[in-house]
Amino acid sequence: MPTYDHPENLRVYGILLRNGRVLIAAEYIAEVFCWKFPGGGVNETESAEEALRREYREETGLEIAIGALLHAPGTLFSPWSRVNYTPMYWRITADGEPVVPDHEPVEIGFKDPEHVIASDIVAGPEKVSLRKALGTYEDGDEERFVTRPRAS
Repeated sequence: MPTYDHPENLRVYGILLRNGRVLIAAEYIAEVFCWKFPGGGVNETESAEEALRREYREETGLEIAIGALLHAPGTLFSPWSRVNYTPMYWRITADGEPVVPDHEPVEIGFKDPEHVIASDIVAGPEKVSLRKALGTYEDGDEERFVTRPRAS
């Protein structure tokens, strides 16, 4: 049973904005191709921030500075992987250009944020988080974009 201290399937993501564009990871989650922010799962022995630094380094080769926590919507149901997960999204900064290691099955690139928000291959929490990062979040975004959890 997940608790506040140990949420179900905790996932961490970093939003890197640069020159009016946002860094996106294009990859498969389960069998669904999607765009998401670089990041991933938190191991039992690490903090959310440590996991975010590790995941960013693994997927992009970048060392990051973690800024504001933008969005922590609680436990949600993923229509892609068909499981509950608990995402957290931070604004981050990094110097240098992202380089994906050969062993990572992901493509990384900067995209127009409005194109990302309008895309059908981007999950709702990512859209809400990006709007918060851009300062364009509106009341009702949460209800429009996010799928609530199912009982496990």
